[in-house]
Amino acid sequence: MVDVVQAHLIAMVPKIRPDRALSYADAINDVLADAEIDTAQRLVHFMAQIAHESAGFSALVESTNYKNAAYLDKTFGNVKGLAHAQALIAKGPVAIGNCIYANRLGNGNEASGDGYRYRGRGFMMITGKNNYREVEAYSGLPVIAHPELLGQAGPAAQAAARFWLTRNINLAADADDIAEVTRLINGPARHGLDQRQVWLNKTKAIWL
Repeated sequence: MVDVVQAHLIAMVPKIRPDRALSYADAINDVLADAEIDTAQRLVHFMAQIAHESAGFSALVESTNYKNAAYLDKTFGNVKGLAHAQALIAKGPVAIGNCIYANRLGNGNEASGDGYRYRGRGFMMITGKNNYREVEAYSGLPVIAHPELLGQAGPAAQAAARFWLTRNINLAADADDIAEVTRLINGPARHGLDQRQVWLNKTKAIWL
């Protein structure tokens, strides 16, 4: 039996608020069995990945409140030059979200509002209407109508657990293959692999 307690999350992220650490630990513990995360090896990989995806448990909802026009233009293909980026920043985070995720990941155009509505949420930062629809299918959570659910600890943990199980990520975790774990979560690009390794080193120091 493996578990997560408040002290574990504080050890991972010393700056985390104690009440948040307790809430997150309780929510995660409630779903470990559902995800068949029943060994320390599986747990360290799961915790490392959700720590990375949630920016060190600092947020369960993606902020689109960008202020750096150059970064916004460089990062998102839907942003067409510095002038466009500056105009979006002037309009605020809702306009930014609707632009950067428009016509992607199952979202409609900017006017649909899907980009901001289905921005990244949860311990796995689920992004885009298609991915929210997938979460709804495998978890039963009504996240298409109520995407805000994934910004809450309990539903976020449920979605992460089902995400982990449906992609059979435990096999890669059993092999201690962080590159494959990351591919299954993030795709072939494996964004942030080096930082995910840093998180894995931290979790191994706590649970192994």
